[in-house]
Amino acid sequence: SMRWVGEGELQGDAMKNLMKYMPITVFIILMILLMLFNSWKKLWLILLCLPFVFIGITPALLFTGTPFTFMAIIGLMGLMGMMVKNSIVLVDEINRQQTEEGREPYHAVVEATVSRVRPVLMASLTTIVGMIPLLGDPMYGSLALTIMGGLTAGTVITLMLLPLFYTAIFHIR
Repeated sequence: SMRWVGEGELQGDAMKNLMKYMPITVFIILMILLMLFNSWKKLWLILLCLPFVFIGITPALLFTGTPFTFMAIIGLMGLMGMMVKNSIVLVDEINRQQTEEGREPYHAVVEATVSRVRPVLMASLTTIVGMIPLLGDPMYGSLALTIMGGLTAGTVITLMLLPLFYTAIFHIR
């Protein structure tokens, strides 16, 4: 048989297929973070920074008038991975400063943040610049804009809020 299928139905099917694997993916990410840091506090600290990427995504999409399409959702999922990576780099360096170098917690947070500014900024900047050619593409433009806006705000948030959250969660004065 044949029938007419609209864009909405195709997008709904694609979302259904995509979301089918989301719970197992999130579970695997959580288990990897838990095995990496062996701490629920650090796991939640890393996940706490994820919602803040919308501070960059929302204005970028609104300012350009770009819709939040299926490809933007794919970009958001990739962006979440990039933010987790940036957070892991910073939290791991704080741990290293405390354990291997024996710094007291406050100085470890400050030194780790300062020493990880360049690697986090360079990783984010190369990704943002790499998305520029996709901006004009009708299919991938929303994906590029989502990643660029979210990663810009997310990088600033990782470098500023994550150390503050770390000091608050671990009661560092």
